[in-house]
Amino acid sequence: MLAVMIALSVSGLLSAQSNTYDIPEQLSGLIKKAFDNYPKLKQGDALVKVSQTQRDLAKAGYMPTIDGEASYRYGKPTPSITFPGFGSFAFFPANNYDFHVGAQLPIWDFGRTQANVQKTLAGIQSSKDNLENSKQALAYQVAELYCAIIFYNKSVEVQQEQIKLLQENEKIIGDRVKDGDALKFDLLSTQVKRNGAENQLIDLQNNVKKDYEFLDMLTGEQGEGYITRSDISFNTAGHEEVSVDKNYDLIIMNDQLKESEMDIKAARNNWMPKLMAKGQIGYQNGYVGSNPDGSFISLNKLLLTGSVGVGLSIPIYGADRPNYRIKIAQINVAAAKYNIDAMKMNLDKDILQAKSDLEATKTKLKNYDVQIDQAKEALNLANIRYKAGVITNLEMLSAQTDLQNAALGKIQLQFQVLLSTLTINQLGGTKFW
Repeated sequence: MLAVMIALSVSGLLSAQSNTYDIPEQLSGLIKKAFDNYPKLKQGDALVKVSQTQRDLAKAGYMPTIDGEASYRYGKPTPSITFPGFGSFAFFPANNYDFHVGAQLPIWDFGRTQANVQKTLAGIQSSKDNLENSKQALAYQVAELYCAIIFYNKSVEVQQEQIKLLQENEKIIGDRVKDGDALKFDLLSTQVKRNGAENQLIDLQNNVKKDYEFLDMLTGEQGEGYITRSDISFNTAGHEEVSVDKNYDLIIMNDQLKESEMDIKAARNNWMPKLMAKGQIGYQNGYVGSNPDGSFISLNKLLLTGSVGVGLSIPIYGADRPNYRIKIAQINVAAAKYNIDAMKMNLDKDILQAKSDLEATKTKLKNYDVQIDQAKEALNLANIRYKAGVITNLEMLSAQTDLQNAALGKIQLQFQVLLSTLTINQLGGTKFW
């Protein structure tokens, strides 16, 4: 009889000083391959870079701007004055040309740019936490698939052993039917059980195949059969004292709350003035003056000109309605806080239910240990009674099947214990890899 033992080592609670977990080296390698292969993580990296670029864009508010401008304007009438004997003198030309380069440098914007930069910093953190959340989900997905394949492999072994026993019994009963010592009904009943067991084996093998296909898609591995481990014995510690504070869904919501709070600050700063230094240099016509020889400068002549100064821009009325933006941002903050409270409640509920499921499964697992011992004793008694001719072959076969089913049931419960432990740790944000 195949002895099936899947050891789950669950040690004490997690501490800030210890983040080392005893997991199979192959599982650790598969998780690393998934991190390198899965496109969603590459997308997360790209989104982090986008957020960092948005930060750089926000910081550009501290930098000067330089523009070149060329303009032409025709205007009539042109103001002029006539001096008898000297003719007419115009004050402005009809054709106006202006070619210049201008620069503006922010001196003080009363926190406008700073608020925008702080908002982008919150966005960077949110992008990073989203990336870590995707990594965590992927790591737990790989771990579940890895453990499921081991579980199905153990179940396949048990099922194959059961089929082997049924085939042996079918041969024995077939020989007895030929000798007239058994009924054809016994043979047909055995064949029905064998066919059912073979169908179950096909289902188990198909589950192994599908899990390998899923795992290959995540990790970039090829083929099947590369997981040869026969037990599951790694430490996913800490399910007794997990905290929702480390759950990445909750962390991301807190990031979004910070972004909304930055929106309020940015909206309020839209009412603040902005002090700018300005300067320009270029060529213009239309200047009245005289040459060194005393002659007048033509109004149409382009002259090199320049200017510097300081300007203060004070918002008085804005089409974007800053007050409405502030109100919208405040409502978003309140809604985000309610959403966080609801998420905490749901996470606490999910953890409690997962712990209840874990304890119930552990209790059922203990009952299965008793059930397997009873099935073994019943099989021993059946062997004795069968040899004594007290029971039929079908009754003997039933005792064998009961033991095999108990072994399969124990494997399934051990797998459920592991899944529940992983679920609790995932809800608590445990990083086991």
